[in-house]
Amino acid sequence: MNVNSTSSTSYTNPYDAYKYYTRIGGLASGLDTDSIIQGLMSVEKQRYNKLYQQKQLLEWQRQDYMDIASAISSFKDYVFSLKLSSNFTKYKTTGEAVDGGYVSVTGTANALEGNYQIKVEQLATQANAVVSDLSSITKDSENKVSLKIDLTIGSSTVSKNITLVWNPTDSVDTFGANLAKEINSAFSSDKSLRAYYDATIHKLIISSQKTGNNVSFSVKDLNNNSQIASATGTDAIVYIKDSFNNESFISSPTNTINVYGMSITLNKTTVDSSNVAQYKSFSISKDVDAIVNNIKEFINKYNDLVSKIYSKITEKRNRDYLPLTEEQKSQMKDTDIQKWEEAAKKGLLYGDSILSSYLSNMRNYLYKQVTGLPSNLDTISEAGIETYSYFDSKEGKIYIKDESKLRDAIANNFDAFVKLFTNSGSDTTSVDDDGILQRFYNLANDTLKKIYDKAGKPYFTSSYDPNSSIGKQLRSIIDQMNAEQDRLKRVEDRYYKQFSQLESLMAQMSTQSSWLSQQFSGK
Repeated sequence: MNVNSTSSTSYTNPYDAYKYYTRIGGLASGLDTDSIIQGLMSVEKQRYNKLYQQKQLLEWQRQDYMDIASAISSFKDYVFSLKLSSNFTKYKTTGEAVDGGYVSVTGTANALEGNYQIKVEQLATQANAVVSDLSSITKDSENKVSLKIDLTIGSSTVSKNITLVWNPTDSVDTFGANLAKEINSAFSSDKSLRAYYDATIHKLIISSQKTGNNVSFSVKDLNNNSQIASATGTDAIVYIKDSFNNESFISSPTNTINVYGMSITLNKTTVDSSNVAQYKSFSISKDVDAIVNNIKEFINKYNDLVSKIYSKITEKRNRDYLPLTEEQKSQMKDTDIQKWEEAAKKGLLYGDSILSSYLSNMRNYLYKQVTGLPSNLDTISEAGIETYSYFDSKEGKIYIKDESKLRDAIANNFDAFVKLFTNSGSDTTSVDDDGILQRFYNLANDTLKKIYDKAGKPYFTSSYDPNSSIGKQLRSIIDQMNAEQDRLKRVEDRYYKQFSQLESLMAQMSTQSSWLSQQFSGK
């Protein structure tokens, strides 16, 4: 019974594995042959047990690497999301335009803070047509309806021909539902045009997906060359005044406009009861509290990661605790087995060079100057963030030492503050002009590659990666275990053969002894 060459396997007692048939011994000698051979085999199995323990330690070590890799990968994903300007930079908006639901405003990294007024005269709409009288559509002699739909978006026009049968027994509602289905099928690839038949009001509604006055469509009855429906979308019409009362006119094919570093979504017009559009005011400013909370969350995630890694690379091994064999487990309580294995699993990443280097680089990248920024805000310490003293945190955790300094950097030097964290440098051979988050992201990628090279890719869940360093070691150990199992079978067979010969000799001696006794007793 060979050890599986690809999957993580449980321990196999080689002695039990090759006892394929019942052996009856000791009939002549009175010896407990099985017990004697088991005792002899326990000595022979010592090398196999050592190989098993080496295999188990490697599998546990691989799992430790995978756990750390998962933590680093999660941190990498978090950093990637945070360094996006829309997530890192936070703005707050107030005023009638926002509070009244007329618009929704999101600030980008370059948002121009201030007070604004906005007037929405018209929203961008889809091209939308309602066909009220389907009975006007003609049929040919075979009851076939033939339609042509032209959909224009900008300078591009797509034409679709639709043919379907309108059976004399079908009602208008049945035909309407079938026609809507055919239209949707014709434009199913991008859903640029959608149709819906409402049997309650007996009307066919056709709408474009996109908005704007550069979107239009027409539906033509080919049997009588008449137009059944046509529609054109509308552009949004917006006026906006900045803090200096400068007015700008904007015509947009969508209901989202980008102006003054803001993304403004138009929700409804500002038309009053007299049908006259009125200006509604709003203001935008940095949400310092939200940005500080972002930084605090970043610090917590950073500290959690360095603490997790530090605990692993400083946890020493107790070599008195080796993986238990099945024979050893059979003589122990479950609670004792659990405690033993917890002790045996400790220290498998002690002093690991990959993880030690990762921690060292993280600390270095955290405080390394970001070139190209003002000298008063080109390191994280100038934003009020420091490392705990060695006595307070051996792991190298960080904290906000001076929150007022952090808030001042956000409020008065925001552009430099954002770049301190999120900047992506132009020099791919150096991290000098990269922001802290970009450095951490690249470092995580490099470290994960090293971990995967050593311990294997994470998608090898129930097996090991044969191309990894640990995978190659496991392959070698498994080959040795299989060879050792073959040797143990031969040794066991030899012992049984020898004891069988002993039994034969003992039986012969017993027969001769009985014969001699009979001869002497006969005289």
